[in-house]
Amino acid sequence: MAKRRPSGDGMVRKREDGRWEGRIVVGHKKNGTPIFQHAYAHTQKELTEKLHQNIERYQPSEYRTLSGCRTDRGQPDDLG
Repeated sequence: MAKRRPSGDGMVRKREDGRWEGRIVVGHKKNGTPIFQHAYAHTQKELTEKLHQNIERYQPSEYRTLSGCRTDRGQPDDLG
């Protein structure tokens, strides 16, 4: 059975040509449909690194901390 990925970590799959494909939701259009950012890599490890970089890039700045992780309340750690 396949392992589940953490919520908000994107979708990962292996393509027929042997490459790995990943996709994350970076926003939504006015009508509510999701806007996706795709990434491709030769290994699953490379792909997860690319996806984490994309998640950091598209995450709103008010939810970022110095380490790049969200706190429980969605506020930066240094604001308490």
